[in-house]
Amino acid sequence: MSTLRELIFPSKQTGDSLLFAQSHHGHLFHRIKLVSILLIAVYPYYFYADFFLYLDVPVEAYRYGSIGIHLLSTLLSVLFLILYRLLRNQTAASRTVWPRLLVTIYTALYLFIGMLSSINSQSLTGNVDAYIIILLSAAIILPIHPKNFLVILLINHPVFLVLLSMANKDKFDLLTKQINTTGTAIIACFIVLTLYNLRKKDFINTRKLQENEIHFRKLFSVNPYPLVLSRIRDNTVVQLNAEAAHFFQIPLDSGTPADASFTYPSSAEKEEIIHELLQKDSIKNRICQLSVSPHSQKWVMINYELIIYDNETCVLAGITDITELKKAEAELARYASLDALTGALNRGHGMALLQQELDQCREQSGELVVCFVDINNLKEVNDRYGHAEGDSLINKACEVLQRNLEPEDYLFRYGGDEFVLVLHTPPDAAELIWTRIREDLLALSREPDIPFPVSVSHGFFAVGPGTDMSAAEIIEAADKEMYIEKHSYKNNTHSPSNTM
Repeated sequence: MSTLRELIFPSKQTGDSLLFAQSHHGHLFHRIKLVSILLIAVYPYYFYADFFLYLDVPVEAYRYGSIGIHLLSTLLSVLFLILYRLLRNQTAASRTVWPRLLVTIYTALYLFIGMLSSINSQSLTGNVDAYIIILLSAAIILPIHPKNFLVILLINHPVFLVLLSMANKDKFDLLTKQINTTGTAIIACFIVLTLYNLRKKDFINTRKLQENEIHFRKLFSVNPYPLVLSRIRDNTVVQLNAEAAHFFQIPLDSGTPADASFTYPSSAEKEEIIHELLQKDSIKNRICQLSVSPHSQKWVMINYELIIYDNETCVLAGITDITELKKAEAELARYASLDALTGALNRGHGMALLQQELDQCREQSGELVVCFVDINNLKEVNDRYGHAEGDSLINKACEVLQRNLEPEDYLFRYGGDEFVLVLHTPPDAAELIWTRIREDLLALSREPDIPFPVSVSHGFFAVGPGTDMSAAEIIEAADKEMYIEKHSYKNNTHSPSNTM
């Protein structure tokens, strides 16, 4: 039952073995063709030697034996070339037993002719070198199935030993030659076994690689994310799927090998990434910007993998477009850093930014002025006109403050009616900025649609290279300065223009 099952459903190994047998016999078939051509090519020399150089040979039988052996090998070579020409273009014939049968028969005849040649030499020179040379060359050039080679030797070698014993009457010389040739036959079997198994192993491994590459290409093409495969050797794109072609705006079938630099953020980072890949084999979830066209960049998350493809060291880049995610992240970050009512920076972000500014001032010997601002009369406006008008007062005051800042300056809302201005100017220039703010607030208070005065109190604190205070300490110091003006404003509520 198991034999029938294997015939109907052959195992993977059986299938590979059958394919290897076909490939191997085709390979040997081609080698025999080359050997046959070589034997035919050298026959003119053999003819000259047999019919002219050996005319005076003392052993006449040697000459006739040499003529017969050379003629037989040439005729067999011609016959093989005829059969090769008949079978080489027939696909069906390559799947039959004919190639294997011809290879086995020719190998047997090759060894048989070598045996005859060696026995013939024994009659003249007393050596059997030809047999040894033929054994080893057949094992190397024609490594047929080891079992077939062993069967041929089990038939051929005993015949050789018998004929050798008939041709050599010297007992000890005969024994030495029989031992040497038998050892050579064993070595030839080992060579055939080794070469055959190595070639079979290489064939099966190559087939597995080919199958893996086919599966890889299928997965590569159906993957929903952009994939780019490139060679490290010359940074050339080997493959890219349709998603990658669309993402990077590259024609799939341009015919011109594309440079794979577009899969790296920059040339410097490319060298860094490849160096890391050669050490770690993979880089996961690298977030960066890639140029997808001459005028467009996108945020991506890339996985780089070092793989062997088509016997080349390659980099597989798997790309996920996170541009929209980055936009949403930036939008969330922007909202998280802004005050909901005024659109100015909120307290947390403003304090962090101010602390960075202070650290830079200490390191670079810079200077700036921190201004603490408090809106006057907010509670009275809320109580008399409602909280909507109170919010309007905060917004209008913030607009005036923002409008008078220089591009490098900024403000943030510290509390309900409190703001902090960070001015990158010396104190005297900060006073000029505040003069403009006070004039704008006064002009705003005169507008007919505003039923309440718009005024603020402020306090300055100048930060210099020697200032070693935190952001909170500096704001507290500016707050104290502001309260001095606030106190003056409350004592002189009827003259707000003097305290603005």
